[in-house]
Amino acid sequence: MCYMIITGGSLVWFLLSLIADMFVVTAIVTPKWLIGPTPQIITLSTKFTAKTENQTSSMTTHRYPSVGIYTRCRAISEAGRSHFHCGSFDLDGFATDSEIYPSAWKAAMFFISLGFALLTLTVLCTLVSCCRQSIFGKSLHNMTACAQVTAGISVMLSLFLHPMGWSASRVQLLCGPDAEPFYAAGCSLGISFYSAIGGVILCFVCAGISLKAESSNMRTRVKRRVEGGDRLVCIP
Repeated sequence: MCYMIITGGSLVWFLLSLIADMFVVTAIVTPKWLIGPTPQIITLSTKFTAKTENQTSSMTTHRYPSVGIYTRCRAISEAGRSHFHCGSFDLDGFATDSEIYPSAWKAAMFFISLGFALLTLTVLCTLVSCCRQSIFGKSLHNMTACAQVTAGISVMLSLFLHPMGWSASRVQLLCGPDAEPFYAAGCSLGISFYSAIGGVILCFVCAGISLKAESSNMRTRVKRRVEGGDRLVCIP
């Protein structure tokens, strides 16, 4: 018989796993691992049509250049105008020259992507665990917890590998010539770096909660309702 068990523990487990997954993907795609010390002045022009003629307004803003695990934000001047552009390093995969994309960052990108893939899989497993408690005779909760610990370790490795590339010319141009591994000189850590840290912490928290979720699914009240023929069991 097909049934679904939803408890407070399993719901918290799913939500925190999803949040951890979002933290990690945010760290991957946003260029805010290192923030430059010197703001760049950007002039933004906006054209609008009045009743009698076209008019142009300009606004000056200060933005800080930054670099991520494979992206960057920088000011670009074209035709006398400055605008801020954020994007990738124009990479050609991991074959890109190490002077452009440091080898340590390539390794960090690999491990954080592996962690993200594992976390995404565990989010799906938290949903499956509402219907199945085991696969191939093994506890689904324990297998998912092991995958979440592995994902946390993988993302943690990327956090150690990224600072090893801070001696690259790209980082020295952004942070100053004194930049070296694990010393960012004038730069500061950005929100993306802290987002990855948050993802690591939640990975280990979720692995612990999985044990609570499993025990809550095996409670006597749950078994009684399943044996009674209930297809949907919701218990706090």
